[in-house]
Amino acid sequence: MTISYAKNALFANKRPCYTLIMNKSVTNKIIHFLSVLFIVVVIFSASIYLTEYVTNDIDAQLFIQQFGYIGVLLISFITGLSLISPVPAATFTPIFTAGGIPLFVTIGLAVVGTMCANFISYYIGRLGHDFTSAHYPKIQKKIINLYTCRKELLPYLIFAFTAFVPIPDEIYLIPLGIIGVRIREFIIPLFLGTIFFQTMTALGFHNIFQIILN
Repeated sequence: MTISYAKNALFANKRPCYTLIMNKSVTNKIIHFLSVLFIVVVIFSASIYLTEYVTNDIDAQLFIQQFGYIGVLLISFITGLSLISPVPAATFTPIFTAGGIPLFVTIGLAVVGTMCANFISYYIGRLGHDFTSAHYPKIQKKIINLYTCRKELLPYLIFAFTAFVPIPDEIYLIPLGIIGVRIREFIIPLFLGTIFFQTMTALGFHNIFQIILN
């Protein structure tokens, strides 16, 4: 009875600490979600305002026609590093089309900028290959074993994640670089998935803004 009582008392003392940790974790997740949501709303609202402004201002249109191509590349590159930016490059598509840059030219430049960001993510992983081998060999071995068991599915998974799943590309590109998977094994599905995603999101935002502003 004494031992049982002691165990119950011990678990009773642990429960408040566990509950506190869980509550803190949930609170942090809520704060993170609301922060990202706030950033997305601000950027989306700013994009609507700028699109309307450019549509009605000739000087702004001329400025975008002169510097917009570089702007599309830079924005798509930055947003391609998805861990930095929570919004897709397509959010800004209406601004550039309002400035006179053709929609599909904008999409093409967005694909180029995003692919550049993807290459950087992959090669960051490649740079970490030796470090991981030296310091975390067991983790690297587990990832390699998982990759080896499902190697034939890699192209399909890369295309599916890139085209349809709104998660940062770095989540899978950096680990692939770390375990030394050659880029030629997945470059085609990565490229096709990026084209599909950028095209669909750009067309979607373009049509949404057309409805809002008209």
